[in-house]
Amino acid sequence: MRFLSAALLSCTLLFSAYADARLYSTPILAEAEALLPSAPEKALEVTKRYLLQRRLAVSTNRPHSSNESDRSIRTPLNTVHAYLITAKAHSALGNHDAAWEALDKAKSMAEENAMKHAKLEIMLTQANILFYLDGKPDDAAAMLDILLSNIAETTGRRPTSTDRLDFEAKMLNAIITTENETEAENLAQFAEVEKALGRQPDIEQKVRYQIAIGNYYLGIKSYELALSDLLSAYWLASENDLSAQIASASLSLTKLYKQQGAMDKALQHANQAAEFYEQYDLSRGLSETQTLLANIYSQQGRYNFALVHYFNVLDIENMLSRATNIANINVSIASTYLKLLRYAQADEYVNRAISVARNHDLTQPLAQALLLKGELAMLENEPDIAIDALKQAMQNAESLKNRGLMLECLARLSQAYEQKGDFKQALQIQRRFDLLNKRNESQKQVQEAESFKHRQRVIERQLQLEDMQRKQAEDEEIIVEQKKINLFLIDSLAVILLILVLRHRVARLRQHQLEDLQKELYAHPRSGLRNLRMLNDRLSNSLAKSSAHFEQWYLGEMIHEPLSDKLSFAMFEVPFLKVVYLQHGYHQGLELERKLGDYLQTHIEKPARLYHFSDAMFIYIEPNAETLNEPEKLAGKIQSLIDNFVQESRLKDVDDRLRIGMADYPFLPRAFTSINDKELIDILLMATSAARQASKLEHTSHWVHLSAIDSTPAACFANNNIRHACLDGINTGLIKVKTSALRGINWQTVHESDKN
Repeated sequence: MRFLSAALLSCTLLFSAYADARLYSTPILAEAEALLPSAPEKALEVTKRYLLQRRLAVSTNRPHSSNESDRSIRTPLNTVHAYLITAKAHSALGNHDAAWEALDKAKSMAEENAMKHAKLEIMLTQANILFYLDGKPDDAAAMLDILLSNIAETTGRRPTSTDRLDFEAKMLNAIITTENETEAENLAQFAEVEKALGRQPDIEQKVRYQIAIGNYYLGIKSYELALSDLLSAYWLASENDLSAQIASASLSLTKLYKQQGAMDKALQHANQAAEFYEQYDLSRGLSETQTLLANIYSQQGRYNFALVHYFNVLDIENMLSRATNIANINVSIASTYLKLLRYAQADEYVNRAISVARNHDLTQPLAQALLLKGELAMLENEPDIAIDALKQAMQNAESLKNRGLMLECLARLSQAYEQKGDFKQALQIQRRFDLLNKRNESQKQVQEAESFKHRQRVIERQLQLEDMQRKQAEDEEIIVEQKKINLFLIDSLAVILLILVLRHRVARLRQHQLEDLQKELYAHPRSGLRNLRMLNDRLSNSLAKSSAHFEQWYLGEMIHEPLSDKLSFAMFEVPFLKVVYLQHGYHQGLELERKLGDYLQTHIEKPARLYHFSDAMFIYIEPNAETLNEPEKLAGKIQSLIDNFVQESRLKDVDDRLRIGMADYPFLPRAFTSINDKELIDILLMATSAARQASKLEHTSHWVHLSAIDSTPAACFANNNIRHACLDGINTGLIKVKTSALRGINWQTVHESDKN
């Protein structure tokens, strides 16, 4: 009887599928099957009348036939079906012996007439009864294994009825698996159920599958996934007028909204489910719905409304004689009276709950009732009675290994000893509570992290895009704060060690987030190379460091010239990146640019560095380069990289010409600090523009290298406009121009040519 509270819901979902699944030749059985979800008592009456009023056709050449042209007889096959409907009806009503008796009769009839397919239906019904009515999941799982093996052995094209049996068996197997297996195994089982639905699933089966997996997600507190599946099931059932499934989905949505604090929505769906169960006089479903309504009203502080529903549920449960639910409802009523400060009524109902639980050996209801009794005794200033009741409640909670209940017992027990004046014992109980609570909190954090990991990823991405700089500063402050706290906690008591470990994990997580933020901030979104932001941050520091070293050497503070601080710069333009989007489309353009970025990253040898300057322009920096003052080698190296990429990528009709502008640092031999990072980039842009002009004129790759002669004074670059200063230097011969162009470069028109 362990799963009887959920039996009606599950049996309703199971049996309603067969109403559409099986086409009976006799309308009576079709009517009885259709009555199972809403009125199992009437379905029982119909099948009983069918079996009594018709005689079994003893002599028949087709025992597997369901054709009954003579309405005074019943074929063996339809007789088996009638017994199966009877067993399902008794199972839905909780009649254990009657359900098994009907199932045994169906087995005997199927054995006598060698009905293979009927045996499979019997095995499925038996598995349902074992799981829902007898509470034997292991036996039910073993029966399903046999059933699924027999279905798998079916050769040739399977009939629709076999496919439905396969779905029902896998659905039940997935529900059984959720009790003991890991999340991965459970999801794998539900994936098998979804596969069994096929490409064009039956609407009712699809709704039942979504309700089942939604209930599973609700059980493991994955609320977003549960909401998605349950709402989908609810609307699909509403569109197709599936009343039983609407009620089932509403019941699950009520539990979900209640746990998430959306009480208005919870009440809406609970009332909708209650209307269905009340209309068809389904006592068990109505009991569960009324209990949920009472719990919601109690949570809202509307205790009088809650009491009305609790008493309605108590009447239903007394009629059904379900001891577990009777005890639980009495506890709920007592708890509600306690909140209303009506201690006499609370004491009456808690004693009733204890009596029912002890008479039927119900551990959990007894523990909850004793816990409430202890709380009531403390309010009435009777600490000895409270301590005795709470100790018993604690023993029952420990036998159940229910941590939540154990924590409540320990908290109340500590208060009871404190009320009695036994502070030493109260302190010991409180320490035990703290230790257990810390373990419970740790497990709770893991569960919450798993349940909301999807939402966390979404929120983190939003925060990274919207508040990148603010979060980076906050994370750094949190890391510093965590380190200070950790250093302080090292000298504290050993019991605080767990908190220290948890904080350290948080700090490490923040550090990873900070690294991810920095990586995203300094990477080009399309090529993945270092972007202009990183170039601006790093280049000024690098040039300042190089200038400082050369200054020391020049002043005699260093003996040897710091060759390692000399840098070769090359800015090159890749023309085909400009037109690839227009010629091949956005997606292929993105893919090609990403491939180029990956290729260049893997083929650039450190300490050389490469930056994505703009759409089709890159800056290559090589410290202490072998190609220093040999621009043709540097240009050849860059051209070779691009040519190899074009060949490896098998690009056809691609303009692989390059325009390369080059310069060295320090640019002025006599004034190392005269040219800063932005001015150096301007010189490179000027050289690249000249190379571009030469490339357009001669239709091939070209490079231009600018360098100042040794005697060039810093005063030549005192002008704020570095481009005009360079043009003057070129005209006066203070700046040397090396180029691969055969024709001369008109520096006065170089900028105008860029516009052409």
